[in-house]
Amino acid sequence: MELQGSLQMTTGGITLDNYMLLLLGIMVAAGILGGAANYFMSEKSGGISAKDLAKYAILGIVAALTVPLFLNMISSDLLAGAKSRPIDLFVFAGFCLLFVLFSRRFVENAATKLLLQLDQLRR
Repeated sequence: MELQGSLQMTTGGITLDNYMLLLLGIMVAAGILGGAANYFMSEKSGGISAKDLAKYAILGIVAALTVPLFLNMISSDLLAGAKSRPIDLFVFAGFCLLFVLFSRRFVENAATKLLLQLDQLRR
């Protein structure tokens, strides 16, 4: 029995097909790459900290994993089209990478605005 064209029921549970594993791999790779780029773009002084680098990579993976949700919300058929047009996988990878890079700026800007509003309330 097939569910939504990408998940297959087996007697042992649900298994993912190769296409879904490929998309997951793209998101994880883009998350790690984007997280590392965010780490090196951050204005941290001192040497490279493996703990901080891992933190940025994990946050990058989390951000990249939200890309299919965003594509679904805007009713994009990018993932469905990528099965028949493999070039769309590169577009998806680029989208994930940009999403990771811009998510850091978005979070920083939101935190800065929130802190400014808290300071104004205290005054």
